[in-house]
Amino acid sequence: MIFKSLLISSFFISSLIFAEPINTGHAEVSLVKNTQISSNGIVHIGIKMDMQEGWHTYWLNPGDSGGAIDIEWILSDESNVSDVIYPTPHRIPYPPLMTFGYEDQVIFPVDLAVKDLNKDIDITANINFLICADVCIPESAVIKTTLNTIAEDVNLSKWRDQVPSILLPNISSVNENYLELRFSYNKKIDDIYFFPIEENMFIYNPTQDLIREENNWLLKVPLLKGITKNISGVLVINDESYIVKTDLNKNLLPQNLSNFGSITIWQALIFAFIGGLILNIMPCVFPIISLKALSFVSMGGGSSNKVRLHALNFCFGVITSFVAIALAIVFLQKTGSMVGWGFQLQSPPVVALLAILMFIIGLVLLMDINIGTSMTRLGAVGANNTTYLSSFMTGVLAVIVASPCTAPFMGAAIGYALIQPSSITVPIFLSLGIGFSLPYLILATFPQLITKIPKPGEWMNTLKEFFAFPMFATALWLLWVFSIQTSIEILISLLICILIISILFWFAGKVKSKNIHITTFIFGLIIVLIELNFINKENAAKAEIANDIVSVGWDVNTEDELKKIDQAYLINFTAAWCITCQANDKLALSRPVVKKYLAENNIKYIVADWTNRDDNILKVLKEYGRTGVPLYLYWKPGLEETVILPAILTEDILINLL
Repeated sequence: MIFKSLLISSFFISSLIFAEPINTGHAEVSLVKNTQISSNGIVHIGIKMDMQEGWHTYWLNPGDSGGAIDIEWILSDESNVSDVIYPTPHRIPYPPLMTFGYEDQVIFPVDLAVKDLNKDIDITANINFLICADVCIPESAVIKTTLNTIAEDVNLSKWRDQVPSILLPNISSVNENYLELRFSYNKKIDDIYFFPIEENMFIYNPTQDLIREENNWLLKVPLLKGITKNISGVLVINDESYIVKTDLNKNLLPQNLSNFGSITIWQALIFAFIGGLILNIMPCVFPIISLKALSFVSMGGGSSNKVRLHALNFCFGVITSFVAIALAIVFLQKTGSMVGWGFQLQSPPVVALLAILMFIIGLVLLMDINIGTSMTRLGAVGANNTTYLSSFMTGVLAVIVASPCTAPFMGAAIGYALIQPSSITVPIFLSLGIGFSLPYLILATFPQLITKIPKPGEWMNTLKEFFAFPMFATALWLLWVFSIQTSIEILISLLICILIISILFWFAGKVKSKNIHITTFIFGLIIVLIELNFINKENAAKAEIANDIVSVGWDVNTEDELKKIDQAYLINFTAAWCITCQANDKLALSRPVVKKYLAENNIKYIVADWTNRDDNILKVLKEYGRTGVPLYLYWKPGLEETVILPAILTEDILINLL
């Protein structure tokens, strides 16, 4: 730091005042607070500095010259206060020097953890800071006040919003005299600058070299000297700011991405394959797999060629669907949308359509309807008279309903895939599809295995009717998910739609006329389309009203706030449509023994609900190398990094890990 070279004169101004701004000579300094209290009992306060025109103060790393603000707090009770939370700085050039800080006005946010919100506390803040124009002057203020008398200021929230909270995945390396940061960004970059936290390591030029590579961006930051340790900082791209942490030792992704950051493309491909294979036994896939099993059972004693073609068509449907999902996610990401695994089930119209489809398939299996329409053929997926197209569509449907599940190994593989170029993303999803298809690829290779199954008979009808009930169970589960996503009024509307469809099926089964069957199908299709349009409009209105509502007990700053007060926590990123999440909740998280353990060990349990679309939750998932739920984060004082718990939990596993 070249602070001494700019220090022309200095003086000390100290004032004592009660809840009023203090004039320190070139700034008005005061304490302000937010109008709302955090759900964790944290009061957001800030040090507000209104500086004279042309004067500025400094960020955590002041650049070539300057010094960061220093505050000593004295509180009347056992409350705790965090370090200063620095908003994103600006470049303040003084050729040939470059400094980082804030001009004219700034509010430095601070978190105050209050033990008793009903009790007022005395607060004393000894504030020392450096303020500069053509000269640099150290100034100070002593503010004595109480929590209740601190003025509220809506601008505090705006300054807190300028604190970077999104971790940008990157590949970092040192090449000659440059730190090289490679990262993905889907928009045009008009302005970019990396503000390092570590001092005296970089040459602070007015601009930094940005190079567009084939699938990513490369930013070259000139070094003052060689570096061997990891660094961190803030990367400002256009008007957006991101946290950057490097891993120069492994030359991979940041360490706090846990196992996600340490895998290679080959490991990701293997993980995806294994995860896809395990996906076959996950509960969300069972209803559709049971249909395919019924289809193969009906072929007992049939030709090997027929079995092979049905198995291959099913596999083709599975693999095509996984690739289509990968391409859709890549496309949506390029448009700036935040999406992840299972994103389609965050759409109430999609959930409603799947619920209707599962109900229709259940009716067809149970009632042995044969009305000769497209609806029947769609519902008869897996029935005795399946076509090759129905085998393909069964594969498609299996992938759609598989998306609520995240099998072991899948999370890290998909998380890795979705920050890579499309040339890597698509092969990983393809590997996932091949793993999911493996049992049926084996059947296609050895179709004689089907001869081990008894020949079709009356028992087939009983088995077919039995398989209707998993369809109804799936429809009920989807209706439950739908009820959480929407409202009781929209749910009743969907139930009425399903009732009308039931009546249409009953009517179609009573008449023999083909024309009436076609008319019934068209009428039913119109009813479904009208219902989906109604759901879409009503849910859009509901989402607009609840636009500012975040998950109960969780917000994007929860982890930082709890760590600052040394509060152990277990955060459950979950969703109603995630079968794995619900199973873990019943088998572990909601068990009395687990609840008692959390209470006795003062571990705060927080739920981040991703049932409906929430970009803040998706951002945090990506910070930990995940794009879907479940995700379980655990931290306690003494741990250097947040621990990611396994995706499959039991009561014993959870308590042993905690």
